[in-house]
Amino acid sequence: MQPEIAPKASIKKTIRVAVPIDRAFRVFVDRMGAWWPAQHHIGGVPFKDILVEHRAGGRWYELSANGQECQWGTVLVWDPPKRVTLSWHLQADWTVNFAPERSSEVVVEFFEEGPEATRMEFEHRHLERHGEGFEKLRDSVDSGWGEILRNYEALATSEKE
Repeated sequence: MQPEIAPKASIKKTIRVAVPIDRAFRVFVDRMGAWWPAQHHIGGVPFKDILVEHRAGGRWYELSANGQECQWGTVLVWDPPKRVTLSWHLQADWTVNFAPERSSEVVVEFFEEGPEATRMEFEHRHLERHGEGFEKLRDSVDSGWGEILRNYEALATSEKE
């Protein structure tokens, strides 16, 4: 990768949630369907849930209201409650391409900052792998991730266990 592409090919965000690290991680991976915006789906019908299988090599997918599964990516790193890395196979036209050289990565790291405080470092990287037009995809997912992570934070801090 050329050095001048790197800043344009990555999105980084940091949020702090007032919950323990275990809860922050669990809400991210196990409650995604509750905080992910309903209009952000790629199946033919709205999703019923969004699931992350708890292992490296597992699937990241949406389950539609009619029971169809649509895979978005693969779990690349599974290290609860510290880190999860997911491949992102959605292209600029919102089709799916499972070729690794055409997939970006979503890296989410959790850092304990106290018994009831967690910092989450989020990065969607290697967007250049999506090829021509990746800048448009980057701009779209940059604003999208802002909304999505605000929803995550709201759910993580509002629900009681």
